[in-house]
Amino acid sequence: MYNEPFTDTFTQSLNFVWTNMVVYIPRLFLAVVLFIVFWAIAISLETIIARFAGTIKADEFLKRLGLGALAHKAGMELNAGKFIGALVKWFFIIAGLLVASNMVGLNQVANFLTAVLFYIPNIAVAAVILVAGAMLAEFVGKATGASVSASGLKSGPFASKVVRWAVFIFAFIAALDQLGVAQTLVNTLYIGIVAMLAIAGGLAFGLGGKEHASEFIAKLKRDISQ
Repeated sequence: MYNEPFTDTFTQSLNFVWTNMVVYIPRLFLAVVLFIVFWAIAISLETIIARFAGTIKADEFLKRLGLGALAHKAGMELNAGKFIGALVKWFFIIAGLLVASNMVGLNQVANFLTAVLFYIPNIAVAAVILVAGAMLAEFVGKATGASVSASGLKSGPFASKVVRWAVFIFAFIAALDQLGVAQTLVNTLYIGIVAMLAIAGGLAFGLGGKEHASEFIAKLKRDISQ
């Protein structure tokens, strides 16, 4: 008789565990199946995107825009299909993990994966900002150097480099802002770069820019007198 309460408790515990297992195991199986489906879709899309990028010769087009040289300087290989395919692949893999986590009731994991999933588009936008900034920096730098050289000054290459790096740095800061990386740090970096450029410009003009300014003024006077 003394063992009856213990036996009843043990039996109830076994029934509780068994009932939960009967409910949980099908969910776990379905979650695994769904993740495998998402994983297969992710791998397939990555392959399709890589082949499509190769078919339309996306890398050749980007190289003509000057991105090949920029990627080489950065120590990277230009492969648009691989980059976009990797983003799409991981988007679907994380989406599969998110669905599976919700199926088995892992709410904290699901919340984390949701944040990661919504962060991936920011990576794509930041990459576009960097690419566009690099292209704009190259174009504006060359245009500035050509304009300064055409005006008869000798500082064309220097002006080209300064403008090119200034545009690229601002694009880099914009990309960091898009990624949400330490907003306070990005703002401080932005203010510091602006101050640095202002001080550097003032020192450059004060120490060595007088000759260029006098050359420009003298040339302007000659053009007016003619």
